[in-house]
Amino acid sequence: MDSLEVFLPDSQFEQAFSSLIDHIFITYVVATRAACILFSSDSTNSLINTIQISATQPVISMFLNSAGRYDPRLTANIDMGCHAFVMDQTNAIFFLDSYTITHDRATIRHPNKTLVIVQDPTTEQDPDFKDHVRKHPAVQDIPRLLLVEPRGDEIDLYTHWFKGTSEEAAELLFLDTYSTRNESFLWEADLFPDKTMNMERKMYRLASFRLIPHFIFTPIYDEPWIALYKNQTMRIDGMGGLVMVEFCGKYNCTWDLQIDQAGEWGVIYDNGTGDGIIGTVAERRADVGVGSLLTWQTTHKFLAFTATIRKVGICGFAPRPRLLPPWQTVILAFEPEVWLYIGISVVCCIATYALMAGFETHVKTKGVGWNAMNVIAVFLFQGAGILYRTLPECILSIALIAFTINVGNIFVGKNASLRTFPLFESPIDTDADIANRDIIWTQTHEAWVHSLLLSQNPIVQKVVANFRAHTVPELLVLANQGHVAFGVSKLNYGHYMIGTFITAQNVHLYRLMKEDLYFEYEVSMTTKTWPLIDRLSDLILRIVASGIRAYQEPIVAKRYMDYGVQIKIFHSQDKEEVLPHAMEVEDLLLAYMVLGVGLSLGVVAFAGEYLFHWHMGRKQSWAVKAK
Repeated sequence: MDSLEVFLPDSQFEQAFSSLIDHIFITYVVATRAACILFSSDSTNSLINTIQISATQPVISMFLNSAGRYDPRLTANIDMGCHAFVMDQTNAIFFLDSYTITHDRATIRHPNKTLVIVQDPTTEQDPDFKDHVRKHPAVQDIPRLLLVEPRGDEIDLYTHWFKGTSEEAAELLFLDTYSTRNESFLWEADLFPDKTMNMERKMYRLASFRLIPHFIFTPIYDEPWIALYKNQTMRIDGMGGLVMVEFCGKYNCTWDLQIDQAGEWGVIYDNGTGDGIIGTVAERRADVGVGSLLTWQTTHKFLAFTATIRKVGICGFAPRPRLLPPWQTVILAFEPEVWLYIGISVVCCIATYALMAGFETHVKTKGVGWNAMNVIAVFLFQGAGILYRTLPECILSIALIAFTINVGNIFVGKNASLRTFPLFESPIDTDADIANRDIIWTQTHEAWVHSLLLSQNPIVQKVVANFRAHTVPELLVLANQGHVAFGVSKLNYGHYMIGTFITAQNVHLYRLMKEDLYFEYEVSMTTKTWPLIDRLSDLILRIVASGIRAYQEPIVAKRYMDYGVQIKIFHSQDKEEVLPHAMEVEDLLLAYMVLGVGLSLGVVAFAGEYLFHWHMGRKQSWAVKAK
C-alpha cells in the first residue's frame, strides 16, 4: 500500500475534522453512555486535540500508558460507561493488543463497542498499518470499526468486512469520502452498516458437551450443516442446541464445536483458566457456551450472560420410604419421650414400694426384686400381691392400677389403629430432611451446588457438605443400591434431566422430593466482548415468548430419553398401594422376641439359682466333714 502524502492541516481542516467526529457521535453513537478520546505522549497528530463532541454523553480524555500489558485506568473508564473510543495510530495497535484483557477485567459489559482510528496526516504513514489493524484478532469482536484517513482536503473512511471466512472478514471496505471544504459526504453512505444481520457463514466457536436433553450432536453426511466438530459436519439437537441452530439459521453463521465431555460444565480458577464449558469460554477457546448453564455468581466475574432461557428447579430424587415391618408398630404407638416417662414411672413406683417396705416392721415384706416384678405385672394387666399388704401400699397400688388401665387402653387402641394402614418411613422431602438425616446426594459434577456455595444458612451448608460427585458408572452402582439421593433438574413442561444411571430397573427405588433444593435461571454464556450477545438474547426472548419450547421439550424427551423412566419419576410421589393380607409370622415377631427374651432370662436365672444352691450345698458338706 502506498504511503500517503504528508501535509499540515490548517484550521479549516481541523474544524471540519472535528465536525466529522461530532457528526459520527451524534448520528451513530447515541446509545453509548460515554466516549473515550485516547491520547499518546508520542503522538504528533494534532487532529485528536481538536475534537469537540457536542453529543449528550460525556467525553473522557486520557493519555494511554502503553508500558505494560494493559492500562488499568482504561478498565476503570470502561466501568464508568466508556464504550466508544477515538484514537490515532500511535495508540491503535496497543489498544487492540490489550483489548481482551482490558475488557475481561472490567465489570461493565457492552458488546457494541465503537472504535474510530484517526491516522496522522503530518507524518509519513506506515504502509502496513491498515494491514495490521484489519488482520488483528481483536477487530473480529468490533464490528463498529472506522478508519479515518485524511488525504489533502478530503478524509477517506474505511471499515472491515467482518463477515464470512477469516480472510474475507479482514478485508477493508471503503465507505465514503468526507470533504473538508464543504463539510459533506460524497456518497452519504452509512458509516456503521449493520454487519451482523447476515454473517455469510462466519464461524464462531461453541463450547458444550453431550447433555441430554439440552445438547446433543450427531455426525451427518452430504447434508446442509451449521456445525463442525473436528472437521466433521454435525447436527445439533436438544433444548439449548436448538437455540443455537435457530440463531445461525437466522443470522447465517456456523459453529465450530468445542467439546469437553470430561469437564462437563467446568470450573474457572482465579487466574482465568479452567476447563469444561465455562473454562473454555473464559480462556477464549470458545465464543459462546450452552448447556444448562445457570446464573452462577462465581462465573459472572469472568463471562457475560445472555437473556434467561428458562427457570430451573433443582430437586432431589431421594430413596423411597420403606414399608415398616409390623412389629415396629408396637414401638411407634408412643413417642420416645412417652416411653421414657413410662420407664421413669415404673422406676419411681418400685422405689416407692421399696421405701414403704423399709419402714414396715410389723408386716412381713419381700425384697426389691419382688416389688419390681409386681409393678411390671401391674403394667402388663396382671394380678399382684402388693394390693393386700399395708394401707400406704394399697393406696399406691390403686393409683398405679388406675394409671396402667388408662395408659394400657390408650396403647392398645393406638396400636390397633396403626395396624389399620401400612406405615412407611418418614419421606425425604426438603433440604432440611437431607441435612438433619445426613443424606448423601450426588451427581456427575460440582456445578450442581455452585448456586449454594455462598449461602450462610446452616441447613444449606450441610446440604452442600453432603454432596458428592461421581462418574456415571459409579452413579449406576449407587443407583442400583437405593441408599443415596440424586440431583435432578426439572424442565418446564413435565420432564426431568437426571442422567442415564436412573433406569427402568432402579427408578422404583426413588421418589421425587416435594420441595426444590433451590431454583436458578438458565442462560447462555459468552466472552465479555462477543459482539452478538444482544442478537442471541433477543432471539432467546422471542423463542421463550412464542411458547415453542412446550412443543420442543416432549419431542426431545421422547427422542433421547427413556420415556418410561420419565413417567415413573413424574408419578413417584403417588401413594404406594399395599393390599390387605392375612397375618404372617412377621406380624407376631415382636411378641416372639419378648417371649424369647423372657425364656432366655428365665433359663439364666434358673441356672444361676441352681449353681448357687449347688455351691452352698457343697460348702455346707465341706463344713460338716471338717468338724
